[in-house]
Formats: sequence, C-alpha cells, structure tokens
Amino acid sequence: METRFDRNIRFFGAEGQQLLRQATVAIIGVGGLGTHVVQQLTHLGVGRLIVIDDEDLDETNKNRYVGSYAEDPTTGLMKVEIGNRMAGLIDPSVRVERMPISLLTRAVLSRLESVDYVMGCVDKDGPRLVLTEHCLAFSRPYIDLASDINAKNGAYGGRVCIAQNGDGCLVCMDQLDLKQAREDLENPAQRRAREEIYGIDRKDLDRAGPSVISINGAVASLGVTELLVAVTGIRKPKRLLTYRGHIGGVTVSKDEPRGNCYYCREIYGIGVEADTRRYARD
Repeated sequence: METRFDRNIRFFGAEGQQLLRQATVAIIGVGGLGTHVVQQLTHLGVGRLIVIDDEDLDETNKNRYVGSYAEDPTTGLMKVEIGNRMAGLIDPSVRVERMPISLLTRAVLSRLESVDYVMGCVDKDGPRLVLTEHCLAFSRPYIDLASDINAKNGAYGGRVCIAQNGDGCLVCMDQLDLKQAREDLENPAQRRAREEIYGIDRKDLDRAGPSVISINGAVASLGVTELLVAVTGIRKPKRLLTYRGHIGGVTVSKDEPRGNCYYCREIYGIGVEADTRRYARD
C-alpha cells in the first residue's frame, strides 16, 4: 500500500484502504458540492470516479468550485473536465471516467446500474427523484447532498440523506417534494401546457440562490464521511444528517422512515422491471 495513505490506514486499516481502492463511485453534478466530493474521494484513494455533468463552467461558479481557476474559460470548459483535472493533479492513479451528458440519458442510467455508490450533488428535486428510484431499483446505495442559504430568514446549511437496502429514502424521510420533482421532469410541451393553465410560479423565474464554498464544503465532507464509513465498515451510515450552519450544529435524525414507502417497498431490487430508463430523453 502506498505510503501516501499511511495516515488513512492508521484510522481504518489497510483492508479499509483496499476497499476504497476497489470502489467505483459516481458523482452526479460536478459543481459547488460535487467538486468538493471529487477532491476528497481522490485524496481518500477511491479507485474509480465517474463524473457526470452536462454543463460548462460559468463565471459565477468560480466563487465556490474547488479546482477552478481565474484563467479558466467560461465557455467550452465542461465541469467534468474540472473534476478530471483536479483528480489527476491529486492522484494520477485514480481512474476518472467522464460523462459530459445529462443524467436523463440511457448511457448514464445504464452506467449507474453497476457502480458501487452514487453521490447526488444536484440542484433540483426532479433529478433527485430519478436517482432515488433508479438506485433503489438496482440496489445501489445513494447518498444525496443538498445545501441551502435562505436569505429571508437567515438560515443556512444543508443535509445528507442516504438511501440503501430499501430502508428509507428521500421520499419517506420527507426530504423531497414530489410535486416539484414531477414539474422538474416535465418535457417542454408538458411545461408549456401547465403554465398556460396555471401560470408561471414566481419561484421558478430564478431558482439560483446564494451559495458559498464553506457551506458546500461542510455538507460535502459530511457526505464523504458517510461514504467512508460505509465502504470501510467503521459503522453503519446515518439515514439523515442535517447541518445548521446558522447555529453551528449537525443533527442526526432519529425519525423512522414513513411506512409503506412505494420506492423502498415496491421499487427496491426489481432492476429493469422498474423501467427507470423511461426518464431518458434521448
């Protein structure tokens, strides 16, 4: 084992380090949360990373994207390339697979069926619902990360929610708005029809809110730590961790998932029968 991982091994042993080296982790969304995740997983020595994002870097991203630089162009530089470049500089032996395409494609959904862990670093509930359903169907542990700053009430922080083994998910832990998720997943014709009937919701006009690197980093670190303990067997990961930065605390939910969850009970483990590829838009 490489001496660079000596301090890791002092914590979780050589066997734990080897388990990390053998793991394949997919990161969906290589942005404010995702770049932190890529950085930390590479330092941990995770053997293969699959970075998935279909967007270019934007100038407004540079306040919080780990691995982005002042001279980086804001047109033509894909976010997956930032993740790939950063991982290569940290540890060239880590294999990085780039998928500069949308989650809602057959190629991505197919690839996620065989990875060891999926980490969602997305902004909307639509993709979160797809990842929840797809990962449960194919029995892939899904770690969902979210951060938020509420300019109205001064609250800020985030949360990490883990779905695995059909024992709780974003839906039955009340961490996902199904109505909003379905609206997020509408095709253009469906969206136009809804807006013609109900009008445009003001909150949809600008869904980009405040975001800073330290809050994203705190949430990403919580998520990576839960993956770390899951892979190495230090302990069972927690279903739901909530970071409340405005009061300086992290809480572990003691709530049990709501019973009779459709996704945990009916979808878990059924694989292709769930027909999650219906979400693909290609």
